[in-house]
Amino acid sequence: MCPYVYLFGLEFPVYGLISLLGILVAGIVVFVLAKKKALDFYDLLLTALIGGIGVFAGAHILYALTRTGDIISAFSYYHSFENKWDFVRYVFDVASGMVFYGGLYGGLLAGFLFIRKKRYPADKFADVFAVVIPLFHAFGRVGCFFAGCCYGIEWEHGIEGRVLSAGVREHIGRFPVQLLEALCLLILFSLLLFLLFKGGKFEGKLMPIYLSSYAVLRFSLEFLRGDEIRGHFLMLSTSQWISLITLAGVTLYLIIRRRKNKNQ
Repeated sequence: MCPYVYLFGLEFPVYGLISLLGILVAGIVVFVLAKKKALDFYDLLLTALIGGIGVFAGAHILYALTRTGDIISAFSYYHSFENKWDFVRYVFDVASGMVFYGGLYGGLLAGFLFIRKKRYPADKFADVFAVVIPLFHAFGRVGCFFAGCCYGIEWEHGIEGRVLSAGVREHIGRFPVQLLEALCLLILFSLLLFLLFKGGKFEGKLMPIYLSSYAVLRFSLEFLRGDEIRGHFLMLSTSQWISLITLAGVTLYLIIRRRKNKNQ
């Protein structure tokens, strides 16, 4: 893998560069969809920026929750640190990672509250973001592949060369689960884009379709993940439990929505 590239004598993280490219492509798609669906692009953009704050906060919070054991244990040897700032830096370093599901729901919550406050057309906005989220996520997974995080299980036909934290390359073949997920996300993006323009009975329902589809996808791909830092409980990873909760939540939402429509 290649976590860093050097341009003009400066070091840049590949993950960050690919994420920036993903933001650019996603922004172009939002602009096109806004024109096609007669929505205000700047309202969508502002909602995305507010959602981005929620993404950043939620991703870090959920990651910190998966590392609570390490954080709690750090307090047990607090006096071994030279000063309190070294301790604070250590805790922040332990909780510095991000979890996609935390970012997803943090972003959706922030975006939903903002849409409600501004009284934007919630269903139409949700449809657009349901299309764009898997597109941006696909870029992020490609970035994960180059960064060497979220790596796959050991596989004799896998790809070697993941760079460890010490800067040493790992000579173990691993299944490129990040690239497989990126491919699946692009397929999901294409499907949702098709349903968006088909309209009709799918209008206002693309977000539940996206959430349930990704939950099934993520639950399945977790069996091909090899990183243990995600946290496990009763043989399932944190993301698999969240996937199951997501499926249950979407199902309950659709049942309530259907009953509400029948009563109306």
